[in-house]
Amino acid sequence: MPKYLIFGIIKSLHDLFTALWIGGLLTTLLIFMPAFMNKGNKAKNEKTIVTRYQNRLRVIALISIIGLWITGLLLGRQNPAYGGFMSFATTYETLISIKHLLIFAMIIVAIIRGFILGPKFEQFKPQQKNVYAGLLFLNALLGVAVLFVSGISAVIP
Repeated sequence: MPKYLIFGIIKSLHDLFTALWIGGLLTTLLIFMPAFMNKGNKAKNEKTIVTRYQNRLRVIALISIIGLWITGLLLGRQNPAYGGFMSFATTYETLISIKHLLIFAMIIVAIIRGFILGPKFEQFKPQQKNVYAGLLFLNALLGVAVLFVSGISAVIP
């Protein structure tokens, strides 16, 4: 199999995992959380739907993070400009290192939101809803920043 085809498949999988993870965050932020946060809407069914969605998204996010890690390692080996993990020697390496720092921050926020607060989601009081929504917003913002840094690093020679 030609090297460019293997590289294309790895890059496509990397992009797919990114779309699943960050797309899921943005969908939750823009679609599900506004419905849940609506003060006049206290339906138990909607809380259950959001909880089930979050549980499924958590699994997809974990699979995506693992997939991104594996495909990222493989992509790094393909790029002669990549000198190693957390290197700041060139503009490209600096951007990739910033991307990694942003991703680590996303993972920490996801752990807090998904594994510490998530199981209590259906019993949230208004203040807890605001904290949860704030963490979701922060993670989505970090995800968008990752996309921008990735886009910039892709055009650096």
